[in-house]
Amino acid sequence: MHVFYNNQKLSLLKATSKWLGFGAAMMISVSAYAISEAQTQNFARLMSASANQQNIGQIAGLIDDNAVISLTRQNKTITLDKNAYLQLLQKGWVESTHYHYTIHLNDVVISGDQARAQVITTETWTNKDGKKVTLKSNSRATLVQSGNNAILLRMVSQISIN
Repeated sequence: MHVFYNNQKLSLLKATSKWLGFGAAMMISVSAYAISEAQTQNFARLMSASANQQNIGQIAGLIDDNAVISLTRQNKTITLDKNAYLQLLQKGWVESTHYHYTIHLNDVVISGDQARAQVITTETWTNKDGKKVTLKSNSRATLVQSGNNAILLRMVSQISIN
Protein backbone atom coordinates (compact mmCIF):
# COMPACT_ATOMS: atom_id res chain seq x y z
CA MET A 1 0.00 0.00 0.00
CA HIS A 2 1.29 3.45 -0.87
CA VAL A 3 0.38 6.28 1.45
CA PHE A 4 0.78 9.78 0.07
CA TYR A 5 0.86 12.91 2.17
CA ASN A 6 1.17 16.30 0.45
CA ASN A 7 2.04 14.39 -2.72
CA GLN A 8 4.98 12.63 -1.04
CA LYS A 9 5.18 8.90 -0.51
CA LEU A 10 5.43 8.25 3.22
CA SER A 11 5.50 4.46 3.40
CA LEU A 12 5.19 1.43 1.19
CA LEU A 13 3.30 -1.66 2.23
CA LYS A 14 2.87 -4.53 -0.17
CA ALA A 15 -0.43 -6.30 -0.09
CA THR A 16 -1.11 -9.51 -1.90
CA SER A 17 -4.37 -11.09 -2.63
CA LYS A 18 -4.10 -14.85 -2.89
CA TRP A 19 -7.74 -15.25 -3.76
CA LEU A 20 -7.27 -12.96 -6.82
CA GLY A 21 -4.01 -14.64 -7.67
CA PHE A 22 -1.96 -11.40 -8.04
CA GLY A 23 -0.51 -8.60 -5.95
CA ALA A 24 -2.70 -5.60 -5.27
CA ALA A 25 -1.78 -2.09 -4.26
CA MET A 26 -3.98 0.70 -2.92
CA MET A 27 -3.33 4.42 -2.96
CA ILE A 28 -4.72 6.53 -0.14
CA SER A 29 -4.58 10.32 -0.19
CA VAL A 30 -4.27 11.92 3.20
CA SER A 31 -4.83 15.63 3.68
CA ALA A 32 -4.25 15.77 7.41
CA TYR A 33 -2.56 19.16 7.11
CA ALA A 34 -5.23 21.03 5.19
CA ILE A 35 -5.52 24.55 6.56
CA SER A 36 -8.96 25.52 7.85
CA GLU A 37 -10.85 28.79 7.74
CA ALA A 38 -10.96 28.68 11.55
CA GLN A 39 -7.15 28.73 11.55
CA THR A 40 -7.11 31.74 9.24
CA GLN A 41 -9.53 33.61 11.50
CA ASN A 42 -7.41 32.63 14.51
CA PHE A 43 -4.40 34.11 12.68
CA ALA A 44 -6.30 37.42 12.42
CA ARG A 45 -7.28 37.30 16.10
CA LEU A 46 -3.70 36.57 17.20
CA MET A 47 -2.24 39.22 14.87
CA SER A 48 -4.63 41.85 16.22
CA ALA A 49 -3.92 40.99 19.86
CA SER A 50 -0.16 40.85 19.28
CA ALA A 51 -0.03 44.16 17.39
CA ASN A 52 -2.17 45.93 19.99
CA GLN A 53 0.16 44.64 22.70
CA GLN A 54 3.12 45.63 20.49
CA ASN A 55 4.51 42.15 21.05
CA ILE A 56 7.05 41.74 18.26
CA GLY A 57 7.90 38.19 19.35
CA GLN A 58 4.32 37.00 18.93
CA ILE A 59 4.02 38.77 15.58
CA ALA A 60 7.26 37.14 14.43
CA GLY A 61 5.70 33.76 15.22
CA LEU A 62 2.79 34.57 12.91
CA ILE A 63 5.04 35.26 9.92
CA ASP A 64 6.87 32.60 7.94
CA ASP A 65 10.67 32.95 7.93
CA ASN A 66 10.56 33.14 4.11
CA ALA A 67 7.72 35.66 3.96
CA VAL A 68 7.62 38.32 1.26
CA ILE A 69 5.66 41.48 2.03
CA SER A 70 5.08 44.08 -0.67
CA LEU A 71 3.74 47.51 0.30
CA THR A 72 2.58 50.11 -2.24
CA ARG A 73 1.75 53.72 -1.39
CA GLN A 74 1.46 56.58 -3.88
CA ASN A 75 2.78 54.35 -6.69
CA LYS A 76 5.94 53.52 -4.75
CA THR A 77 6.48 49.89 -3.80
CA ILE A 78 8.84 48.38 -1.28
CA THR A 79 9.31 44.66 -0.79
CA LEU A 80 10.29 43.45 2.65
CA ASP A 81 11.38 40.17 4.15
CA LYS A 82 10.23 39.12 7.60
CA ASN A 83 13.00 40.91 9.49
CA ALA A 84 12.61 44.18 7.58
CA TYR A 85 8.85 44.12 8.16
CA LEU A 86 9.30 43.52 11.89
CA GLN A 87 11.81 46.39 12.08
CA LEU A 88 9.34 48.68 10.29
CA LEU A 89 6.65 47.83 12.84
CA GLN A 90 8.98 48.45 15.78
CA LYS A 91 10.15 51.77 14.37
CA GLY A 92 6.55 52.91 13.98
CA TRP A 93 5.69 51.92 17.54
CA VAL A 94 8.67 53.85 18.96
CA GLU A 95 7.60 57.00 17.11
CA SER A 96 3.96 56.89 18.19
CA THR A 97 1.50 56.67 21.07
CA HIS A 98 -2.06 55.34 21.36
CA TYR A 99 -1.45 52.65 18.72
CA HIS A 100 -4.44 50.51 17.70
CA TYR A 101 -4.65 47.76 15.06
CA THR A 102 -7.58 45.91 13.48
CA ILE A 103 -7.54 43.18 10.83
CA HIS A 104 -10.33 41.49 8.86
CA LEU A 105 -9.97 38.52 6.51
CA ASN A 106 -12.55 38.16 3.72
CA ASP A 107 -12.99 35.94 0.68
CA VAL A 108 -10.85 33.15 2.14
CA VAL A 109 -10.05 30.47 -0.45
CA ILE A 110 -8.42 27.32 0.87
CA SER A 111 -6.32 24.97 -1.22
CA GLY A 112 -4.50 22.23 0.71
CA ASP A 113 -2.07 23.75 3.20
CA GLN A 114 -2.54 27.32 1.89
CA ALA A 115 -5.26 29.92 2.19
CA ARG A 116 -5.57 33.08 0.16
CA ALA A 117 -7.57 35.95 1.59
CA GLN A 118 -8.49 39.56 1.12
CA VAL A 119 -7.08 41.36 4.18
CA ILE A 120 -8.14 44.78 5.39
CA THR A 121 -6.15 46.37 8.20
CA THR A 122 -6.52 49.68 9.94
CA GLU A 123 -3.83 51.13 12.16
CA THR A 124 -4.30 54.32 14.13
CA TRP A 125 -1.84 56.15 16.32
CA THR A 126 -0.82 59.57 17.53
CA ASN A 127 2.45 60.74 16.00
CA LYS A 128 5.20 62.62 17.83
CA ASP A 129 3.59 65.94 16.74
CA GLY A 130 0.35 64.96 18.50
CA LYS A 131 -1.58 64.33 15.27
CA LYS A 132 -3.83 61.30 14.87
CA VAL A 133 -2.81 59.13 11.91
CA THR A 134 -4.86 56.41 10.23
CA LEU A 135 -3.22 53.89 7.92
CA LYS A 136 -5.48 51.58 5.94
CA SER A 137 -4.28 48.71 3.84
CA ASN A 138 -6.09 46.51 1.38
CA SER A 139 -4.10 43.34 0.78
CA ARG A 140 -4.07 39.93 -0.79
CA ALA A 141 -2.37 37.46 1.51
CA THR A 142 -1.30 33.85 1.39
CA LEU A 143 -1.34 31.99 4.68
CA VAL A 144 0.21 28.57 5.20
CA GLN A 145 -0.19 25.97 7.87
CA SER A 146 2.48 25.72 10.55
CA GLY A 147 1.57 23.08 13.09
CA ASN A 148 -1.98 23.89 14.16
CA ASN A 149 -1.70 27.54 13.18
CA ALA A 150 -1.89 29.66 10.06
CA ILE A 151 1.04 32.00 9.39
CA LEU A 152 1.67 34.68 6.78
CA LEU A 153 3.72 33.65 3.74
CA ARG A 154 3.03 36.44 1.23
CA MET A 155 1.23 39.76 1.28
CA VAL A 156 0.73 42.42 -1.37
CA SER A 157 -0.74 45.64 0.07
CA GLN A 158 -2.08 48.94 -1.15
CA ILE A 159 -1.70 51.50 1.64
CA SER A 160 -3.37 54.84 2.26
CA ILE A 161 -2.58 57.22 5.10
CA ASN A 162 -4.98 59.89 6.31
